[in-house]
Amino acid sequence: MKKYLRPLGLVLAFAMLTAGAYAAASGDSLISLRYLQDTFFPKAVQTGEETAGKALQETYDDALDTLNTVHGAITGGSGSGGGYYSDTLQRRAWSDGQIITLATGGGFLMEEGSATLVHTGVVIDITAGSETASGAALIPNHRYLVGENTEAAVTVRSGAAAMGVQGSYALVAGKGQHTPFYDVSQLDWFYTPVGYAYERGLFSGVDAGHFSPGTAMNRAMLMSVLHRLAGSPAVVTSPAFHDVPGDSWYAEAVRWGASQGITSGTGEGNFSPNGQVTREQAVAMLYNYASKHMGLDVSGGGSLSGYGDLNRLSDWARPAMSWAVSQGIISGAANNGALTLDPQRGATRAEMATMLQAFCEKIL
Repeated sequence: MKKYLRPLGLVLAFAMLTAGAYAAASGDSLISLRYLQDTFFPKAVQTGEETAGKALQETYDDALDTLNTVHGAITGGSGSGGGYYSDTLQRRAWSDGQIITLATGGGFLMEEGSATLVHTGVVIDITAGSETASGAALIPNHRYLVGENTEAAVTVRSGAAAMGVQGSYALVAGKGQHTPFYDVSQLDWFYTPVGYAYERGLFSGVDAGHFSPGTAMNRAMLMSVLHRLAGSPAVVTSPAFHDVPGDSWYAEAVRWGASQGITSGTGEGNFSPNGQVTREQAVAMLYNYASKHMGLDVSGGGSLSGYGDLNRLSDWARPAMSWAVSQGIISGAANNGALTLDPQRGATRAEMATMLQAFCEKIL
């Protein structure tokens, strides 16, 4: 702004001199107060406004020509240039691995999903009011603007993404196979297991666009997955559970699991379908699937002596946990420097996807 003040001051001074010359030409040797108020100052202001307006118009025209030149270079002067163009930041659907490249003046707004940004100059996070480093992950619901002499490439990392893009952009195709989930990203440790489970029809999302990886798996869900893994066989007779309605979506899977000895319920004739499946329960069901449904030898498990929370592991779950550890189906986690199994904690959907991938690849 400062660079415009000095020229504008010169414009006003010139205007005043012009008005002064105008006054001298009128024959007045002594300028009256009324003349200053009624003629001199209004004439100076008018002249200054006209001159400043002309200068600003020229600046605007120069800037518009520059933007049109940049736009024409991107689009080839046709509005698309073999690429794409969007007038607004309207929400659009994107998928895993797609790369959207924008030039100076382009903008984008990530609504759902995840993506990373690489650029050659400056990209402004307008929402935060700061520059965004190249290589950074986009922040949901933040609006970004590509700066001068900059090319920016946005790479979609989640299975699906919802993002608005404004301006001209080029698009590189993404992965042929991908999940439809906004909340499963290449940056997540569970990305591959969730993709594995989804592609094989073992898992679906909690809705069309969300897998909800951190949500605890319940017992009905896991039994349905195992039933599907076995080919969804029909069941003629099986033990009945008081809390499993015959018309429920999981009834046949639970009946099948009970008939195969994969589950015996939670006691007193109940299966507890909506209860969280704990990590030791999950391991026990996989163990029973391998030994009783498939008839495999599951003896000779590994040692559990290195785990600091063995006192929390139920006696009935020890053989199954020992087998699962030896097969690499489950592993411990470091907790305050100690290796733990966390057997009583509910297994998340992401953890179950990981266990199932290992089970399918190493046991089936």
